[in-house]
Amino acid sequence: MDFSHELIVPETGFPFKLFIFEGSGGNYYRERHWHRSIEIFAVCSGELEFHIDDRRWHLTKDDFMIVNSNEVHSVDSPLPNETIVLQIPLKLFEDYFTGEQFIWFSHEPGRRDERFMELVRELYGVYCRKACGYDLKMKSIFYQIMYLLVKDYRLTEVEAAFVRKNKNLNKLSAITSYIKENYTGDLTLEEVARIFDYSPNYLSRMFRKYAGITFKSYVQSIRLDYALKDLDGGRYSITEVALRNGFSGSKALARAFQKKYGMLPSEYKENKKIRNGH
Repeated sequence: MDFSHELIVPETGFPFKLFIFEGSGGNYYRERHWHRSIEIFAVCSGELEFHIDDRRWHLTKDDFMIVNSNEVHSVDSPLPNETIVLQIPLKLFEDYFTGEQFIWFSHEPGRRDERFMELVRELYGVYCRKACGYDLKMKSIFYQIMYLLVKDYRLTEVEAAFVRKNKNLNKLSAITSYIKENYTGDLTLEEVARIFDYSPNYLSRMFRKYAGITFKSYVQSIRLDYALKDLDGGRYSITEVALRNGFSGSKALARAFQKKYGMLPSEYKENKKIRNGH
């Protein structure tokens, strides 16, 4: 399969991830990929091309796209645009699953589109301003968005073909969720394979086939994402950051960090100080 898995780490202190689409400058193409979360692309200006399976959507101002968990998709952004991306972990919808870890949202326009876009814009505006109590306001808006998703866009009668297709990646999604919840511990291929009743060789092949990455690299990518957040926070020393995020020590963190980001953790911290004017 010519697509890869995308790791999604929620914002610190929030049950979701919110950001401006990285292809906002145009001349950008995001290859086919999938993830465990529900993803919303809300176009505030400009346009995007969305490809999901054999279907194509052309999004313009005030359009949005709901991408389902485990749904393989790509995004083409040839022209400048401003697109807000909201990523919501699948587990937040568990009370509304229509099958085993399964929920499906419609891609078609609904009768509440205008209100939905207003809420997404408001959520991002509050996030940018960060006024007093913004975290409470953001959670309030977020749960209004969640309400509209399950009320107006959730498909309660889903064709069996959708369910069968979802299962192709559902096994691996359950494993990646377990890894994300236990990344600080000593995660080995053998131990995770035992927990999910697979052989290590089968689990290794599953990662290469569906995620396009080795088991070890996947675990390390999660640890690095959380380590980066700790470095941004500035509360911990580099050694503390390493140990908090499953690395054996600062040297192991440094090797992995430099390989992924092209610099040492110490250089990253120093550059951040310079950017912040300290």
